[in-house]
Amino acid sequence: MPQFRVPLAPTALAAALFLSGLAVPAVQAQTAAATQQNLHAIELPAQPLGDALNELARQAGLQLLVRRELVQGKQAPAVSGRLSTDQALERLLAGSGLTAASDGPAVVVRPAPPAKGEPAVLPTLRARASVEREDARGPVRGHVARRSATASKTDSELLDIPQTVSIVSAQQMADQGARSITSALGYTPGVVAQYGDSDVRHDWLTVRGFTPARYLDGLRLPFGARGYAQPRIESFGLERVEVLKGPASVLYGQAAPGGLVNMVRKRPTGETSREIQLQYGSYRRKQAAVDVGGSLAGAGEPAYRVVGVVSDGGTQFDHVEERKRYLAPSLSLHAGDTTRLTLQAEYQKIDSPGGGGAPALPLNGTLDSSLYPKLSRSTFVGEPGYDRFENEQWFVGYEFEHRLDAGWVLRQNLRYGDVDTDTQRVQAFCLSAESCDPSALLRYAWAFPERSRLLTVDNQAVRTLETGAVHHTLLLGVDYARERSAFEESQLSVLWTPFNAYSPTYGTAVSRPAASMLIDQKSSQIGVYAQDQIGIGALKLTVGGRYDRADIDTDTRQVTAGTSSQVRQRDHELTGRVGAVYRLDNGVAPYASYSTSFQPAGGTDRNGEAFDPTTGRQIEAGVKVQPPGSRSLFTFSVYQLTQQNVLTPDPVNTNYSTQSGEVRMRGVEIEGKFQLLDRLSMITSYAYTDSEITKDNPGSSGSSNEGNHAAFVPRDQASLWADYGLGGDFAGLNLGGGIRYVGRTWGNNANTTEIPGYSVTDFAVRYDLGRRNRSLQGLLLALNISNLFDKHYVSTCLSTTTACYWGEGRKLSGTLNYRW
Repeated sequence: MPQFRVPLAPTALAAALFLSGLAVPAVQAQTAAATQQNLHAIELPAQPLGDALNELARQAGLQLLVRRELVQGKQAPAVSGRLSTDQALERLLAGSGLTAASDGPAVVVRPAPPAKGEPAVLPTLRARASVEREDARGPVRGHVARRSATASKTDSELLDIPQTVSIVSAQQMADQGARSITSALGYTPGVVAQYGDSDVRHDWLTVRGFTPARYLDGLRLPFGARGYAQPRIESFGLERVEVLKGPASVLYGQAAPGGLVNMVRKRPTGETSREIQLQYGSYRRKQAAVDVGGSLAGAGEPAYRVVGVVSDGGTQFDHVEERKRYLAPSLSLHAGDTTRLTLQAEYQKIDSPGGGGAPALPLNGTLDSSLYPKLSRSTFVGEPGYDRFENEQWFVGYEFEHRLDAGWVLRQNLRYGDVDTDTQRVQAFCLSAESCDPSALLRYAWAFPERSRLLTVDNQAVRTLETGAVHHTLLLGVDYARERSAFEESQLSVLWTPFNAYSPTYGTAVSRPAASMLIDQKSSQIGVYAQDQIGIGALKLTVGGRYDRADIDTDTRQVTAGTSSQVRQRDHELTGRVGAVYRLDNGVAPYASYSTSFQPAGGTDRNGEAFDPTTGRQIEAGVKVQPPGSRSLFTFSVYQLTQQNVLTPDPVNTNYSTQSGEVRMRGVEIEGKFQLLDRLSMITSYAYTDSEITKDNPGSSGSSNEGNHAAFVPRDQASLWADYGLGGDFAGLNLGGGIRYVGRTWGNNANTTEIPGYSVTDFAVRYDLGRRNRSLQGLLLALNISNLFDKHYVSTCLSTTTACYWGEGRKLSGTLNYRW
C-alpha cells in the first residue's frame, strides 16, 4: 500500500499520517498534580472518530498522529468537561480498539494491545501543546480571536455565529497603546467615539448609530436614571473587548438595536503569570500596573489572579487631571472535573480635579473660525477650585458551573455592583449663536451626582446532544436584574462676569448650588430565553427566542416648584433571532440572520401615559473567511437596521412627545485581521452607513427631521493598522502604525451642525530585550504615539452655541513591561 498523508487538523497543527511500522517508546507517567495542572475545557459532540480527534487536537493544542484506516468508519461519543489530555483521549477511544501514547512531541494513536484478563489502561501522556487552546472567555493569542461567548452565551467558534462580532484582544490593546475602551475600539468598524477619547469619566460610544448596552463578563453594568452612574472599566484588567453588532435582546433583554459591548476580565487560569508595567507619557501621566496569578497549592487548583493599577496625570485640557486606583482579585476553585466556582471582585476610585470631561466650547473659535480666532485645545472654561469629578465603584460576584452526569451543564453568574459618581462643573453659555463671542462668554455652575446599585444574575443550562445526524447545543436560561438609582440635579447658578476663553482669568467665587430636581428610580427585568445551535453537516443554524418583563418606577421631585410626579412603566416583549451559516471546507462561511430588540422609553405623553418600548429589527447577511491553519479572519457584512416607536414631538402639544418616529440604518462593514507572514500582521476595516430618520413629527418651530441623517453617524469610516517584526541584527524590534478615518457627521438630528471628517495617524515601536540578551528575558520596551502628526479636529458639536469638543491631540506613552 502506498504511503500518503491525510491532514485532519491543520488549524491545530495536527495531522493524520499513514504510519507503517512506527515504533512507539514507553511513556513515563506524570504525577497527578501535573495532570491536574493541564486541564482543558473540552466540548466535543458525538461525531466520526477522525473528526473528533481532529477537534481535540485543536482544542487541547496537540500534535496528533494516526493512520487514516484506523479511524475510518468509527464513531466517537460526545465528550465534554474540564479534562486532561489522557482523560479526553480515553473517552474518545473507548471501545474503538485503539489506544494512544506519546512519541516525542506528538501523540500517536495505534491499535490497542490484546487484553490479558483485564481491560487495557491508557497510560498517562506527556503531550507537548503546539498551539494554545483558546477559550471563549479567556485570552486571545495575538490579534485574531477564534471563539466567543458574547453572541451565543456558549463557547462558539466565530465562524458559526450568524451575526457580526468584532473582538479586540489584550495583545492588540497593548500593541496599539490603548488606555481606555474608547481607544481600544478605535480600529473597529461601525463603532464611533461620540466625544473622542478625551473624557476620563465614561466611554461614550455608538455602535451602528445607537448607544450600546455595556456588559462585563456577560452581565449588564449599572447605568443609572440619567446615565451618569456608569462605571469606567479599566482596560488593563481585560482579556478582550467584544462588540456584538445588531439586536441582542434574544439573550440579554432590553438594549438598543445597534448592539452591545461586552468586556471580559482577566481571571485565574491555573498557570503562573507575573507582569509588572510602568508607564510615563504626555501631560505627566504616570502609571504602574501589576498582573499576578497562579496556583495557591503549587499545582492545579485553587488558582488566583490579582490585577492592580495606579495612575496619576494631567490631560490636554488645562486644570483637568486624573487620579485612578484599581484593584481586581479573583479566585477559582474546582471540585474534581464537574464543578467550578470563580469568585471575582473589583474596586476602582477615580478623582478628577477639573471635572473629568472635555470642556464644552463655543462653535465660534472651534468649528467656525471665520469671525473669531481658534481657541487652544487646552482651553478650560471652568473654575479650577470648583470643577471636580469623582467616581467610586465596586463589584463582587461569582461564576458557578456544574456538570451533571446526564450531560447538562448548569451555570449561574451573579454580580452586585455599586457606582457612585459626583460631578460639579462650571460651563460656558451664550444667549444666542450670533452673540457668542469666545472672549466674552457667560458661565454657570451646576452639579449632578448620581448613584446606582445593580444586582444581576444569569442562570443557564447547556446540553449538547445528537438526534440522528443532527448535532444540537441547547441553551435554556433565566436572568434577572434589579437596579436602584438616585439622581440629583442642582439649580444653575449664573456667573455674570464675562469670561475670556482666549486669556482666562480664574478665581470667581463659586459655591455648589442647591438641588433643583431629585429622581429616584427602581427598575427590574426578568427574562426567560432558549436557544438551539443546530449542526447538520456544514450547515449551522441558530434559533432563539426570549420573553421579557421590564418594570420601571420613577419618582421625580421638582424641589424649586415643590411638585412631584410618579411614572410606572410595565413593559413585556417577545424577541428572537434566527440565523444560518454554511461552512465550506476552505474556511469560507456565508451567513444570514434576522434579529429583534426592545428598549423601554422613559417619560409620559401629554395624557400622562407611559410610552411603549422602542423596538428594533435587523436583517444581516455576509461572509466570514478563516482559511484552515491560518491566523486570520475576514468578515464582510451588509445589513438593514430599523428602530421603531422613537419619540418625536407631539403635533397637538409640542411640549410633549409621541411615539411616531422611526430611524433606519443601512450599511456595509468590512473587517480583516491578517497574519500575512511570520512577522507581519494587519488590521483593516471599513464601514459605510446610510442613516435616515424615516418618520418624525414637526417640532414647535414646524420643522421636521424626517429625511435627515441621524446624529453622530458618519457615512464613511475606515482604518488600517500594520505591525512588522524585524529580523537579523534587529530581531526583537517591532514597528507598528495605523491610520483612522471618520467621515463627516452631524451634531444633531436637525442636521444644522456639520462636523467635518478627519484622519489621524498612530505609531508604535516595541523592543523585546530578551531577544538580544537572555539575561533580559521578559523585558519589553514600547513607545506609542497617537495622532502622530498632531491633527487639529473637532470631534463633535451638540449645538450651534457652546457644545463643541476638541479631538485629542498628539499623545505619547512610554512603557516598560516585565513578565516572568
